[in-house]
Order: sequence, then structure tokens, then C-alpha cells
Amino acid sequence: MALMLDTCGLLSLVGLVRKRLSRETLQNISTADTVYVSACSMFEIAIKHKKQELDLGIFTDAQSLWNAALTEYDLTDLPVSNDVFFQSVKLPDHHADPFDRIIIAQTFKLRISLVTFDSLFAEYGVSVME
Repeated sequence: MALMLDTCGLLSLVGLVRKRLSRETLQNISTADTVYVSACSMFEIAIKHKKQELDLGIFTDAQSLWNAALTEYDLTDLPVSNDVFFQSVKLPDHHADPFDRIIIAQTFKLRISLVTFDSLFAEYGVSVME
């Protein structure tokens, strides 16, 4: 089984947001063959940190957080392809956030479940866990 973490799912996993993933989701993450995080999540984290909207705790910048998370949790960094950008634009307009739309398109392309707290993701028919 493979999973995708959205940005909030990743931040919860590393303890940087108050909302916590369920015990079942944490178990699924720990037993998954592959747990992906989209490169666009790194971009989103860096932007939020630069705008002082996200405290990275002990990490000096988004890159150090990213590298530590990939290593600590054995996550797979998933680049964003031109095809995914195109597919994200073709999605219905349930969600305006471009980062989330990209993650949804990547999740569809891989045909995997998504770890998120965002209830709008389910409107796309994505298999969601939190």
C-alpha cells in the first residue's frame, strides 16, 4: 500500500500543527510500502514560513525541515510533472488552493489514498484518511 501526505498531514506527522493524525492513520503510515510527499508541499511550507505564518520549531528553514522529515519518516519526495499541473487545472473547482489541487492530481495519478484534514478533498472522490 502507498499513501500521499498533504501539507497539513506532513506538518501533523512532524508535530508542527495542533491537529493530530488518528492512531489508525499513523499505523497505516508506518506500515505503508511508500509514503509520498509532494514537492509542492515543500514550496507551500517555505512560503508560509517566509510570511511568518508557520513556525518551524527547531528547524531553521523549510529545507532543513523537509530533509529531516524525509529521513526520519522514510518519506518519498514526489516531483510535480507538467502532466500533473495540467490535470490539476482540469479538476472541478471544489478547491481554490493550487497546492491542494496539485496534490489531488498526484494522488489520482498514483491511485492511492491521501492523508489530510481537509474535508474538501473527499469531494473529488479521493480516498481520504486523517
